[in-house]
Amino acid sequence: MNNNDFANKLSLILQALSLELLFQDCNNNDLMQELQRQDKEYLEKIIKQNEEIINLLKKGEQNGR
Repeated sequence: MNNNDFANKLSLILQALSLELLFQDCNNNDLMQELQRQDKEYLEKIIKQNEEIINLLKKGEQNGR
């Protein structure tokens, strides 16, 4: 095997590894986006529930006093 063949095969292997890393990064980005979406959705739900609780507590204070 001459140096050119070795360089071509090494280049092919490195490109395959680079492609694998790119796919993993793509999966990580998808996962991160999904987690951010869930965080936003749950945070909005928690805030809404807290507002409802505060309103109920205020009504209870007004009716009790």
